[in-house]
Amino acid sequence: MSKDTARKNEHNEQHIWYRLDNAALIYPSIQSDRITTMFRISMTLKEPVDPKILQKSLEAVIVNFPFYRVRLKKGFFWYYLEHNPKLPCIEKDVRYPLGRLHPRLGTRFLFRVRYWQSRIAVEFCHVLTDGTGALTFLKALVHDYLKRSGKDVGDPGDIPAGPLPDEAAEDAYNRFYKSPLPLPDKGKKAFHIKGKLLRPGAIRITTGVIPVQKILGEAKKRNVSLTTLLVAVYIDALQELQDSRIVNNTKKRPIAVQVPVNMRSIYPSKTLRNFSLFVMPEIDPRLGKYSFDEILQIVRETLITQTNEKAISRHLSRNVGGQRNWFVRIIPLFLKKLLMPFLYSRLGENLCSGTLSNLGLIKLPEGMAKEVDQIDFILGTNPINKTGCGVCSFGDKLVINFARNIQEPDLERLFFTRLVKMGIHVKIDTNYSW
Repeated sequence: MSKDTARKNEHNEQHIWYRLDNAALIYPSIQSDRITTMFRISMTLKEPVDPKILQKSLEAVIVNFPFYRVRLKKGFFWYYLEHNPKLPCIEKDVRYPLGRLHPRLGTRFLFRVRYWQSRIAVEFCHVLTDGTGALTFLKALVHDYLKRSGKDVGDPGDIPAGPLPDEAAEDAYNRFYKSPLPLPDKGKKAFHIKGKLLRPGAIRITTGVIPVQKILGEAKKRNVSLTTLLVAVYIDALQELQDSRIVNNTKKRPIAVQVPVNMRSIYPSKTLRNFSLFVMPEIDPRLGKYSFDEILQIVRETLITQTNEKAISRHLSRNVGGQRNWFVRIIPLFLKKLLMPFLYSRLGENLCSGTLSNLGLIKLPEGMAKEVDQIDFILGTNPINKTGCGVCSFGDKLVINFARNIQEPDLERLFFTRLVKMGIHVKIDTNYSW
């Protein structure tokens, strides 16, 4: 490539910009030290990480993900993403992950790559992408790293190893939006865990590692999916937590758990930006105590009936329709910033008691898989829903990570205790002392 061509390409890159997708619109206006809007996926390798090689891999791989090589900018009506001419740099991992990215606009990337001993982690702001996009990026990064380290990782398979098609950067919400449909039912204010908040930026992680075949066997025995089983255990633990604090049924609140749905399994999109929505299995303890089998049935029916194209399109229509509303579009950004935190709490976090997100079974090419010991997925927290649960499986391990911003570990204790009572062995690890 000639110098003139290189300069021309660099000039063109600097003028690339992207509109925020529908899911991303709210995040820049609500970010704070307590609402970082971050999540994390990591791979633990079988050998220590060489930071010099990892940095070279990051510089090479980011070229293929131009929609992540961006910085956040302010427009008059909306934020937008603009090409960042800098190169991202790796950093050592810290005790408390998922800290807020520096609030200064126009200079920083919206993701970070961290390493420690044999672990490589990516932490993404939800402005950029969801779990599928972040996992794809991490796979590409680790594959390149292992290859540069001299490992025989073989063919990358479906892992990106070159420039991605334009579709990877599309706003799939807008692509599959349909004209106004009947709106989904409005939720009710849900039960929320109480506890003593940690200092801003502190987060406590409780990790449970489970033999994947054992828990799959339990799910199969009950004729439900793994996600259904885990969500039911989560709701049952929340029910016990509320029962221990509120005796009078009339004062209790509904218990609803957000379960993200990967929309790529419903619509034919290969976007690596955000493309997920939520369904919310719910019980109403004001009607009395629910048995575990009753909860299991409710969760199963909800996940079956609410994750088809017709049901999910109502949520898609509501969210994108609000963004396209002419009145909303002409409101200046400084006024939108005042409105967004209200919408986030009133129409979002207030309606659920927590989140359980399952990335599912993660598959890697054979040559790469033999170099990876464990994969972890961790959600961020906020002052309303103080605990979140990230789940993924790789090889013979199912890894469940609870993240919380309060002192009390009550929810995860109840959750894992229920699994142990089912005869499922759980190995517990934390980033703190009990």
